[in-house]
Amino acid sequence: MRIKQYTLGSGKPLICIPVTETGKNEIYEAAEQAAGQVAQALEWRMDWFVEVGQWNQVEEVLGRLAEVSRNMVLLCTFRSKQQGGQKAIAEQEYVMLLQNIAKSGMADLLDVEVSELSNAPELIASLHSFGQRVIGSQHYFSHTPDMERMRQELRQMESAGADIGKLAVMPKSPLDVLRLMEVTACMREENPGYPLVAMAMGGLGAVSRIGGQLFGSCMTFASAGTASAPGQLPVEDTDLILNKISESMNLK
Repeated sequence: MRIKQYTLGSGKPLICIPVTETGKNEIYEAAEQAAGQVAQALEWRMDWFVEVGQWNQVEEVLGRLAEVSRNMVLLCTFRSKQQGGQKAIAEQEYVMLLQNIAKSGMADLLDVEVSELSNAPELIASLHSFGQRVIGSQHYFSHTPDMERMRQELRQMESAGADIGKLAVMPKSPLDVLRLMEVTACMREENPGYPLVAMAMGGLGAVSRIGGQLFGSCMTFASAGTASAPGQLPVEDTDLILNKISESMNLK
C-alpha cells in the first residue's frame, strides 16, 4: 500500500509517533516536535483530547495536524475504554466521529476497532466511499490470545474491509511474544499483499517493535515524549535499530 511517499507492507517498518496531549496548544507543540524527528508517521490519539466531543474543535486540530504532518502519514485514532483508551464512547458517536474525519479528507489513515462494532463492514465501506484508508485494530492489554484467535482477529479485519490489520497483545512470557511474531509471519505468507501491524507490549515485547522487517509488521510505534502504550522505545533508538536490521538484511 502506498501512502504519500511511503510504501507499507515491504521493507523497513514506518515509525509512528503518538500524540497524547489533552489540550490544543499541547497537541500542536507535540506534533511539531514529532515532525522534526526521524519518524514517518504521526498518530493523533483523539481519546486524550478534552474537546473530542465537539466536532468543530476536532476539525480545527485535525487541520493543523494535517498541515504539520504533510510529509508524514497522519493516523487518527480514538481508542475506546474497552480497548485500553482514555474514554468510553457510544457506538453512534464513534461512527459519526470517524465518518466526519473521512469526509474531511485530512487523515491518511483512520483506526477502526472492528470487534467493538455491531456492523464494522458497513462502517468501513462508508469510510472507503470518501476515499478514506482504514487500519482495523484489536488490543489485548491483559494477555496474549492463542494463535488461532489471533489469526481469526486479523482475518476478521481483512474480511470487514480494513486496508491494514493491527493486533497488539500483552505478553506474560517470551513464548507469548514468539506466538505473536509467528502469527504475523504466517499471515504475511498467507496473504503477502495485506499489510499488518503487530506488537507485543511491555518490556517483554520490545523485540516485536523492532522486528517488523523480519516478521511482517509494516509499522511500529515509538515515543518522543509520553508513550501511548507500555513498552514503546524512544524514536531515536527505534530508528537506529531498524536501520541496522535493514542494513544486515540487505547484505544477505
